[in-house]
Amino acid sequence: MSLAEGVQLNKSLFCFEADTGATSSGVFAGDDPLKFYFPLLLYHICVVFILSRAIHGTLLGRAGVPLAISQILAGALLGPSFLGRFFPCVGQIFATPEGWVQINTVGGYAFTLHIFTVGVKTDLSMIVKSGKKAVAIAILGTAAPHLAMYIAGLALNDCLPKAWIDSFLLTNLTSWWSLSAFIVVCCTLHDLNLLSSKLGRLAMSASLIGDFANTFSIAGVTSYLLASSPEEKLQRIGFMSSLSFSIFIALMALVARPTILRLIRDVPEGALLPESRLVAVLLISLTCSFAGELLGLHATYGPFMLGLMLPGGAPLGVTLEERLDRLVVGVLTPLLFAQGGMRMNVYTIEDVYTCALLQLFLVVGIVAKFVACILPCLYCRIPVREAVVVGLMMNFKGITESVYASSFMDSNILDDQAYAAFMVNVLVIGAATASAVKYMYHPEEKYVAYRRRTVQHKKLGEELRMLACVHSQVDVGPMVALLDAASPTPATPLALYLLHLVPLAGLTSSVLRHFKHGDPNCVPTGSTATESERIVNAFQFFVGQRPQGSSSLLPYVCIAPYATMHNDVCAVALEKRAMLIIVPFHKRLAIDGSIEPTSPNAGAIQAANANILNYSPCSVAILVDRGSLSGVVSAASAAAVDGGFPHRVAVYFLGGPDDREAMALAAHMAEDAPIGLTVFRFLLPVEWQQRLNPEEDQLDEEATQDFVRRCVDEHRVLYSEHTVGGSDEMVDVIRNTSLSFNLLVVGRRAESLESPLTAGISDWSENLELGILGDLLTSTDFGCRVSTLVVQQQTRAAAGELCQSPEKPEKAQHPPDGPV
Repeated sequence: MSLAEGVQLNKSLFCFEADTGATSSGVFAGDDPLKFYFPLLLYHICVVFILSRAIHGTLLGRAGVPLAISQILAGALLGPSFLGRFFPCVGQIFATPEGWVQINTVGGYAFTLHIFTVGVKTDLSMIVKSGKKAVAIAILGTAAPHLAMYIAGLALNDCLPKAWIDSFLLTNLTSWWSLSAFIVVCCTLHDLNLLSSKLGRLAMSASLIGDFANTFSIAGVTSYLLASSPEEKLQRIGFMSSLSFSIFIALMALVARPTILRLIRDVPEGALLPESRLVAVLLISLTCSFAGELLGLHATYGPFMLGLMLPGGAPLGVTLEERLDRLVVGVLTPLLFAQGGMRMNVYTIEDVYTCALLQLFLVVGIVAKFVACILPCLYCRIPVREAVVVGLMMNFKGITESVYASSFMDSNILDDQAYAAFMVNVLVIGAATASAVKYMYHPEEKYVAYRRRTVQHKKLGEELRMLACVHSQVDVGPMVALLDAASPTPATPLALYLLHLVPLAGLTSSVLRHFKHGDPNCVPTGSTATESERIVNAFQFFVGQRPQGSSSLLPYVCIAPYATMHNDVCAVALEKRAMLIIVPFHKRLAIDGSIEPTSPNAGAIQAANANILNYSPCSVAILVDRGSLSGVVSAASAAAVDGGFPHRVAVYFLGGPDDREAMALAAHMAEDAPIGLTVFRFLLPVEWQQRLNPEEDQLDEEATQDFVRRCVDEHRVLYSEHTVGGSDEMVDVIRNTSLSFNLLVVGRRAESLESPLTAGISDWSENLELGILGDLLTSTDFGCRVSTLVVQQQTRAAAGELCQSPEKPEKAQHPPDGPV
């Protein structure tokens, strides 16, 4: 057999036939498809994808283990550690020379594109705004393991194997094992849904600073050592490497970056980058990758540095995420990570002494980094538990360690045994640190107010502090109309905190900042900034139309994943001591009378609303828009409204804390404003009344009596009691009376016991976040076209009444001003 091609795998030369084709004619033509390049590649992709997803979805993902670890483990199961040992015939399919070449090529290409995408989505401003904590963690967390492993190497120098000394094994391991790679921290935090958490932002900032410091320090030290060498050849190499490195960075900054900026400059707002321009951007990125390889740099270095120089968000970052991430990250990149596991053979670990020595150095590096990252946190008075979490975050392992371990093996720095021992450490430490963070750190635990923050418990004359959340300009009209119905006056002032919620797209780090017109650092450039300006302008116009001293506005912009968006909402509410959070419902009434989603991300918005209800440190209201609330009504048109009131509000009161909060909110709205308000209280017949909760019944009675005494005037504010025999009679009353109003206010009844008034309709609820009555009023079957406000009073847990810890000072619970 004539041989013309070969690959070196694990330092063994494998040869394959030169005339092997790309595609087969099929099994019916007598071909074995797995002997051809393209079918073999498809087979590898499918098997790796299915196995890694199965491992992650059924076992490791639930424990918080990153997806990359599952992909490496899938490769280990397909390699000589399991399949190749127990099923040699099947395992040989994954050990063919053709397969290794394809996996390395396709996986490496995908990883390069992934690195470029991560670089584009990274906001470099986080370095400037990271603060002293992140800088200290980055410096100490990188320097300490370097120093500790170096000292350990000196102490055990006589015990080191000669092969380690000849290949500079410890030097290379120290360089990469001590580094907290930004891409590893970013991807792991994304898997754990901690990108928008306070500690997640701190870890990302520290890892990015550490990446920069490590890269430039290694380049500088290496060039200096070469240039100071007595050999003229090494001096020339050192000088040329420094010069070429500087020219390479300059070309990317002065040529590649302006070219890409010109390609994305005139893209319409909200549009993706055209295909031709996207291809041009990718070609420029791959050119930088090729140039880096020519200069002796890793293929990913050029694309990552170029990506950092480019603006994230829309349109470039969003386009890369929409058109590349699913294919590159979801399908192709797992090949490279799985390849790292396929090359691992745990049965080559035979020399216990050598492996124990390697284990010792790796443990020294981990412990040194862990302690070094904790010390700055403790110095800055971060709680011990959170400091430990930061130390764990900075020790995330998985992606880059696997990639560079493969490079070390190809360079004969690692032998089979050392590689297997190293990869076992990557799997164990990567899984252990991520799982520990998942079970130790719950950002929601911080959002306990340790006091009552509700409208019902608001003092007389105290301003109502309200946090209004909007997702898009569609939500602005109904929200402004609701604020107009509240009619703030100098006697009943409103402190409004506006939060524009934007899904994280085209960025790796979340954003939570004050909005300031004309401030380029407020939000990333693109459609998000423009939409935020329009939203803020609408609310500023509303505030400007109110009497002086009646209302104030402080706008924020939040860019975060929907899964963790509630963390930012709760953080702002806690910081500003808000009494009420208002969020828009994820559905609205269409022109044809049907119900349609307010956004393509309606399902994610619904989940975010549910999380806000669960963790909010104050009361929450969900606004369901049905178009019945008018905008700001002028005095001339107000007289034409039925009854002479610009807004007519109805409260349906069944009892419980949420209903009491709904009545208190409506009473505040009508306290000193021309609002028509009617409270309908539903009671069971005396013979049906079951005093299951006499304390709540007493509170309901006191609340309604106080409302009647303070507010009812039999003209503008009315109170009506209805004794009904069940849910059918109650629904009839609501159906007959609701059409006379343009806003219905009901309680969610989240902590109330089941009532005979709702027993007949509770089984048909579709939207649990609206409660039984709220879901009934907004359902298409009920046919109500009146906007509804569903109110949930601050829960006992959010008020600290169910916590065992002592009451904490108010100041300690407030995040600092500025970015939260």
